Amino acid sequence: MSPEPRRAARPSIDVRSRLLDEYLDLKERVKPLEKRLEEVRDRLLDLVTEHGHFIDEVLSVSVRIEPRFGKEYDSERLAAAFPRLAGCLKLAVDVAQLEACLRAGMVTEGELEREGVVARTLRSRALIVKPLARRTGPRDLGCGQQMAAPEPLHSVKE
Repeated sequence: MSPEPRRAARPSIDVRSRLLDEYLDLKERVKPLEKRLEEVRDRLLDLVTEHGHFIDEVLSVSVRIEPRFGKEYDSERLAAAFPRLAGCLKLAVDVAQLEACLRAGMVTEGELEREGVVARTLRSRALIVKPLARRTGPRDLGCGQQMAAPEPLHSVKE
C-alpha cells in the first residue's frame, strides 16, 4: 500500500491565504464600527445618567443604567477572622482561590460580609437596552377605541 499524499491532509496554501486575507479584512472593517459603537454607548450612558431612564415605544425598548460592582477583600481582617483560609492569602487576597473556598463551603459569602472582609466597588455602569413586553391583543385607548397590537420589529411585508 502506498501512503496518502501529504497534500491531502493539509489545507492548501491558497485556502489558508484566502481565509487569512478575509479575516484581516473583516478585522479592519470592524475596528471603526467598534469605535463608533463605544462613542455612541458613552454618549447614551451620559444622557441616561443626566436625564434618567426612558422608554422608546417606537423601537419597543427600555433604556436604563445598571451598576456593576466588583469585590475587594481586606486580607488582614480575612486572616484574623478566618485562619482556615490562610491558603487564600498572599500579599493580596487570591480571589480565584477564595472563590474556590466559597464554592467548597469552607466559608459563606454572608460570613465574609459580616466580618467586614469584603468591600464592593463600582466597576462600571452597564447600559441596559431591553425589549418591552409584547402585547398579545389590541390596546384599549379608552372611550371604546382600541389600538391594534404593534407589528413585530423587522417585519417584511409582501
